[in-house]
Amino acid sequence: MTTLPDMIRDLQALLEEKDDLAERTKTNNAAIEAAKEQIALRMVDDDMPEITYKGYSFKLTPKVSYTKKSEADIAAAGVDFFDVLREEGLGDIIVETVNARTLQSTINALVEEAGALPEALEPVIRVYEYNDITRRKKAVARGGRSA
Repeated sequence: MTTLPDMIRDLQALLEEKDDLAERTKTNNAAIEAAKEQIALRMVDDDMPEITYKGYSFKLTPKVSYTKKSEADIAAAGVDFFDVLREEGLGDIIVETVNARTLQSTINALVEEAGALPEALEPVIRVYEYNDITRRKKAVARGGRSA
């Protein structure tokens, strides 16, 4: 039979692997972007917009990216981002959202203060109770035991 310390050890290993994979994915994605940038420059320099390698076609594809300017730049222009979108007929892309983590922390604080979920929120807030395992780095105590 697997012991609780064995199960905790296995969970710890999985969590460490998850952290390692996340870091490796981040590093890999950065390396991919750097390689794509270098290849694009070489394809332009060599006037070779397409190349085939091991059954894959790699093609230089010009793209344009549109992103929102910084709040400071928008404020300096003296405009409101959403008003400009609406004036240009783009109001339908504006989506009112509530971040899930913000909702969680706000409702937690509300329930803690009120003692219960307000009745008015019951039709729109699902309550799901479950057990979780939390992991925190523990300071090493002198002469202490660990599993």
